Amino acid sequence: MVKNMKSKQNLLSLYSFIIYSVIYIPIIILIVFSFNDSKVNAMWQGFTFKWYLELFDNSSIVTAMTNSLMVAFVSALISTAIGTLAAVGMYKYKFRGKTVLDGLLYVPIIIPEIVMGIALLMFFSQLKIPTGALTLILAHTTFSVSYVVIVVRSKLEGFDPSLEEAAMDLGAKPLEIFYKITLPLIAPGILAGSLLAFTLSMDDVIVSFFVSGPGFTTLPLQIFSMVKFGVSPEINALSTLMLIFTLSIALFSEKLRFKSDKEKKVKERIILKEKINLKRSIKKIAALFIAVLIIAGVFTGCSKSEGGAGAKNEEVLNVFNWSEYLPEEVIEKFEEKYNIKVNYTTYASNEEMLAKLMAGGAQFDIAVSTDYMVDVMRNQNLIQEINMNNIPNYKNIGDEFKGLAFDAENKYTVPYMWGNAVVAVNTKMIDTEINSYADLWDSKLNNSMVVLDDQRAIIGIALKKLGYSFNETDPAKLEEAKNELVKLKDNIKIFDSDSPKTSLINGEAAVGYVWGAEAVLAQLENPDIKVFFPEEGLYLWQDNFVIPNGAPHKDNAELFINFLLEPEISAEISKSFPYANPNVEAHKLMDAETLDNEVIYPDSEIIKKGEHLRDLGETTVVYDEIWTELKSN
Repeated sequence: MVKNMKSKQNLLSLYSFIIYSVIYIPIIILIVFSFNDSKVNAMWQGFTFKWYLELFDNSSIVTAMTNSLMVAFVSALISTAIGTLAAVGMYKYKFRGKTVLDGLLYVPIIIPEIVMGIALLMFFSQLKIPTGALTLILAHTTFSVSYVVIVVRSKLEGFDPSLEEAAMDLGAKPLEIFYKITLPLIAPGILAGSLLAFTLSMDDVIVSFFVSGPGFTTLPLQIFSMVKFGVSPEINALSTLMLIFTLSIALFSEKLRFKSDKEKKVKERIILKEKINLKRSIKKIAALFIAVLIIAGVFTGCSKSEGGAGAKNEEVLNVFNWSEYLPEEVIEKFEEKYNIKVNYTTYASNEEMLAKLMAGGAQFDIAVSTDYMVDVMRNQNLIQEINMNNIPNYKNIGDEFKGLAFDAENKYTVPYMWGNAVVAVNTKMIDTEINSYADLWDSKLNNSMVVLDDQRAIIGIALKKLGYSFNETDPAKLEEAKNELVKLKDNIKIFDSDSPKTSLINGEAAVGYVWGAEAVLAQLENPDIKVFFPEEGLYLWQDNFVIPNGAPHKDNAELFINFLLEPEISAEISKSFPYANPNVEAHKLMDAETLDNEVIYPDSEIIKKGEHLRDLGETTVVYDEIWTELKSN
């Protein structure tokens, strides 16, 4: 029997070890790679602190962190005050509708975050409150109050009412009882609730995305948009610092809880001996609420100056763009030259950008949209025509990038950057050439491919293999493509659009269907990687400047576009972010090595065979169904 019990203990220990390993090993890897000397999280290249030092030189990250701390502190303060009073009131008093109100408290907890975000944005829009610091504080307070109420009420459940009754028998007034007896006893619960509200605010992404405004972003939103370009050492370093900060708060909270439990045994004796000055206590509480009101008022003013007042101040420009897509130095040069303040907000996908513009895009003056999304935005009347007379540098754009199907008359867009999707092969792992999309179906590639986590791209390669278009809408042809993808799935090991280069570099995948820029970065880290252009034609993309309908500073937006098209400025952008540049005048100032890289700038004959994506209208539903079936099987 002892032997049997020992076996069970060993099994339990093994089970615990596996569970904790799954939880903590990824965190340990993240921390270790935050000290990696390589820019790519694939192989260890040496120890360094430089990523931590660079964090504090990145003004966008520092600003986002400051914003997050401010919003978290203020929203936690307000939600703690409201939640504590609500918890005490609901615990002590009985009133009609209390059960219903009790149930409503759980709504912010159980409702999906995306629903909460959209609902709050619609609410603020109806009240004409411009999104920014104020709306973030109000939103975070809204979903935090319920958590505070629940935590404080759990502390009240163990509260001994006889202490209050004894105080009343001794002649104490209700307010005096609350401050001298009730408040000290539930203080650990209040602190725990406030810490929970603070961490919830610091961690929020979904709700913040909808209610944040131009020029005011939070740290989680900044990180989320940066991840589009892969998990870099800077993100690892930042995540490590956030982990240390959160862990410190958790340990502090646990210490207070332990201390509270220890003191609970002698709480009656301590409370009876306590002598608290009532007047001083009232003054402190009043000062706390006044401080909350002052802070909220200050940030109300800040938010209005960012949004509502910004419309009256012509020296403002609100930009909505991908993260890591425009150097800060270029923005600073524009601000210095024209004395216009640029509020720069980022997103991580075209769909996020569309959702934000549909919900309240009139605050943005300029956005960057990929080809097919221009179709969607124009059809939904979300963008307006650009006055090309205000953009004389438009002549610097190559003719092959103008008049494309998504804007045939060049009325709504100005090209910014472009690129493609290619096939990359680690020749050290597998000796094969991929000259056609059909080669990806070769059985010797079983479980060895990393491909884009992008339904249009992956369904598109099946369509191209069959001789159809990336923009096919015929249901019968799409059914054929679906059947082909079912066969291809055995070869697919990883779906990854954020950083597929990592799997190629570290040898996790031998073949990849990846973005051209990712392939270039992979080749820099691993010379064994070779790029192929399938003969059926490339998947091409082009990002373009657009101006949302109702943009408050349209002239400033056009001035900004013209500034970015100056050859020197455009060349500087390409130096920082080496995507293919449509500005032919800027090519004269760029280094030959970049221009000669066939992955970034494929031969013109290859480009002619490529396709840009178009809006598929109602057929998008069919693509969604095919993609869901592929990913779920």
